[in-house]
Amino acid sequence: LAQAHPGPSASVAAVPGRWAARQLPMENTPEQWYKNLPILTRVGLTVIFGVTVLVQLEILNPMLLTLNWPLVLNKLQVWRLLTSVCFFGTFSFQFLFQLYFFCSFSSKLEQNEIFSQPGDYLFFLLVQILMLDVISLVLSWPTGFPLLGPSLVFAILYYWSRREPYATLNFFSFTIKGYQFPFALCFFQMLIGGSIWGDLLGLASGHIYYFLKEVVPAEYGHTLIKTPGFFVTFMSQYTSGAS
Repeated sequence: LAQAHPGPSASVAAVPGRWAARQLPMENTPEQWYKNLPILTRVGLTVIFGVTVLVQLEILNPMLLTLNWPLVLNKLQVWRLLTSVCFFGTFSFQFLFQLYFFCSFSSKLEQNEIFSQPGDYLFFLLVQILMLDVISLVLSWPTGFPLLGPSLVFAILYYWSRREPYATLNFFSFTIKGYQFPFALCFFQMLIGGSIWGDLLGLASGHIYYFLKEVVPAEYGHTLIKTPGFFVTFMSQYTSGAS
């Protein structure tokens, strides 16, 4: 190996092999991958994984996390509006599948130009969660869908597909465009015998946001969704620190 790198680096040949191995770049380590995630995607991944570990070890009761509108309204358990997206189920192949999609497409979307202002993506996520809560109540009266994590992932994926409609993706050896990907996932879910209601819920939520955020201002000249200053101020300290 030392002979393949002549010149100044040839002195590495005199160093023991174990030490030379430590000089190799570490860009592909899990730690480096985790640190390179955008901040909100990294926080989301940490929360989802941490909650799953607590539930798996039977430290945390998942029934405390699920959405239940009667408990929200009558018992003021308002945390359920947010925690319903933090639990995807116990560790399984489906869990890994959802986690992969979250990390991949949340990273892409968080770095998209539409969320260039600090706080934009945080506000987007909060709006999506609240819309999912309300739409799920309409579809599953009176409690709503108990777990909305996969629906949030699909909403993120769908809105990314609207932002980058002609991005090329490989899906089971097929090349498809970004705008086709959500529908390909729904079709695949049906093929394996799964329910697509959670995906359709995320699609509806993502499309409503897309319509209000981009179509209405462009077509009618009205701005209906704007990030409050509080979110901008709050996130500015973290994005400036990260940079």
